[in-house]
Amino acid sequence: TPNALPPEVKDPNLAAEEITAIRNVILGQLNPFKQDDAEKAFSYAAPEIQSIFRTPHTFLHMVRKSYQAVYRPRSFEFRKTRWIEGQIIQPLSVVGPSGVKETALYVMEKQADGIWKIGACIMANESGTDT
Repeated sequence: TPNALPPEVKDPNLAAEEITAIRNVILGQLNPFKQDDAEKAFSYAAPEIQSIFRTPHTFLHMVRKSYQAVYRPRSFEFRKTRWIEGQIIQPLSVVGPSGVKETALYVMEKQADGIWKIGACIMANESGTDT
């Protein structure tokens, strides 16, 4: 039908337990960032991310340098989990050390063993906050 939503904007229909599991993975990575626990934070990254950065310390250095808002968030709040272009995206509204509100778009990947891992994190400005 012409009014049907394209597949990339349909709801993923994830069970509440899956959404909780996804959010727990993100929280699981945010908490070790606070303690600079590179190994623990790195463990939540998908295999492709781990192969790109190779070591937990290289990964943590990149996060510290390029992702200050999630490295040291002042506050954060989960938004509705979305299905975009065949991927599960978990948006996180976050206020970083600079006080600017941003959105971290976590691309989640379910592994063969059923465990969720973080495949990417894309930072975006929150709409309506541009000056």
